[in-house]
Amino acid sequence: MIGDLEGPVAVVDERGRVQTCDRRWSFEWGVGVGDRWRAAHLEPGARRHRIDDAPVYETRLRVPSGDVVHRVAVANDGVSQVLVVEFENMSSDAVAVALVGRAHGVELRATRDAVTLGGRVWFQPERQAGGAVAVSGAQDPWSEIRRDPTTDPVSARGGEVSAGLVMALPHRQAVKFQVVIEGTALSRPATPAEIASGWRAVIADALTIDVADADLGVAWRRILGDLVVQAGSDDPRSVAETAPILDIAGLDREADRARAVVVSSAESGQLKGSAAVAALRALASRDLRIGKDSGLGELADVLVAGASGSLDSVTANQLARALEAGAPRTAADAERLAASVDPAVVYQPSTRAATAADRVLSTLIDDSRLYHIDLLPEIPPEWFGRPVDVRGFGTVWGQTSFSVRWHGRRPALLWERTGSHGDVELRCAGLDPSWSSVERQGETLLAEPSWAPRS
Repeated sequence: MIGDLEGPVAVVDERGRVQTCDRRWSFEWGVGVGDRWRAAHLEPGARRHRIDDAPVYETRLRVPSGDVVHRVAVANDGVSQVLVVEFENMSSDAVAVALVGRAHGVELRATRDAVTLGGRVWFQPERQAGGAVAVSGAQDPWSEIRRDPTTDPVSARGGEVSAGLVMALPHRQAVKFQVVIEGTALSRPATPAEIASGWRAVIADALTIDVADADLGVAWRRILGDLVVQAGSDDPRSVAETAPILDIAGLDREADRARAVVVSSAESGQLKGSAAVAALRALASRDLRIGKDSGLGELADVLVAGASGSLDSVTANQLARALEAGAPRTAADAERLAASVDPAVVYQPSTRAATAADRVLSTLIDDSRLYHIDLLPEIPPEWFGRPVDVRGFGTVWGQTSFSVRWHGRRPALLWERTGSHGDVELRCAGLDPSWSSVERQGETLLAEPSWAPRS
C-alpha cells in the first residue's frame, strides 16, 4: 500500500504493477532491450522491495547487462496529489522504458508530451517521450509498443482503454513520470528516495524495537508507515484500528487525525458492531495513554449500543478506566457491563497492518490488567542470551522503556517508566515470574529462566 497523510492511494503488487485503491486505474511497465520488450507483470524475475521501510516501493527487472529499476511513491503539495513513477537504468546498456495506464469508460489521448483522460492530464514524463500508443477493447498495448510506437497523437475510447508512453533511457540515468490523482502535475515532484526520507522524519521519534528476531524489528518499522497512511483512510473501522497503535508508538498527532474521522462517524451514527468496538478503543486510548480528553463521555452510550454483541470485556474495561475521572457514573456502568459481556467474545483487528502490529506489540508488553505492566509476557526461546531494547512504549500507565542484557544464563533487566500513575507493578513473567517492582526505574538481575535451553 502506498499513500500519504491523506490516506491510501494505491497498491503495488509483487512485480510493480500499480492499482489505485478505488480500482479506477492501473499502471504497468516494461523495458525494451534490443528488439525484445519485457513487460514486468509477465516477468517472473521482477523483484519488489521497500525503500527504507517506508510506504515507497521499487521493483527491479533483470536485463542482460544489469537491472532496470521502477520506483513509485505518492507526493502531495497540499493542492495536488500525484504518483511519482521513476525509472533508473542501472545496466551498462541503453534501454527503452514504457509506462502503460489502463482505465474504463473514458477517452484517452496520448501524445509524446502526456496522456490525457477526458481532456485532463493523466500522466506525463519529465521530458518528451519517444512515442505513444493508445488502444481499446481487447487490443494489447504491449503489442503496439513492440511494433513501433507512433510519434503522432493517438486516442482510444470505450469500455476498456489503455495508453502508454515510451522513453529512451541511457545507462546510469533516470526519468520520472507523474500520474495526477488530484489537481495538476507538480512543478518539481520529489523523487521516491526523497519521499522515503520524508517518511523517516515522520516516524523518527516513534517507539523503537531492537530484539533478537530481526524480522520483528523490520516488521515494526514497516508497520508504522503503513499505519500512518491507513490513519488517513475514509473507512472508519480501519482508521479506528490505527489510533491505539499510533498512541503506543508515540505518534499521537497521527492518531488524532484518525480519531477525528472516528468522532465524525460516531456522531452520525454510522458505527455498528466491530467498527463501534474499534471506535471505543480508539477514543479510550487517548484518555488512557495520552492523558487528554477524547470526547468519549459524550459518545460512549451510542457506541456501546452500536457495538451490541461485538463488545468484549477488554474494551469494556478500557472504557471504564477511561471514564473514571470525567464520568464516574458512566464508568461504573461500564464496569458492570464488562462483567456481563460474553467472555468468549474477543476483538480481532480487521486490517493487515493492525493485525501485524498487535502480534509485534503483544510480544513486548501486556498492560491490560489493572495497575500492572508485564514486560515480555511470553518470550520466544530463541531470544535466550540475546539483547532486547524497547524504547518509548506508550502503555496505559505511562511510557515505558526497558532493556535486557545477559550475565551468563541470567538476564539483567533495566527499566524506566514515566507518567502520572503511581504504584504500578512491573512484572516480567516471560523471564522470571517471581519478580515484580513498583519502582519507576531501576535494574535487577533476574533468575535463570525455567525454559532456558541446556547445553
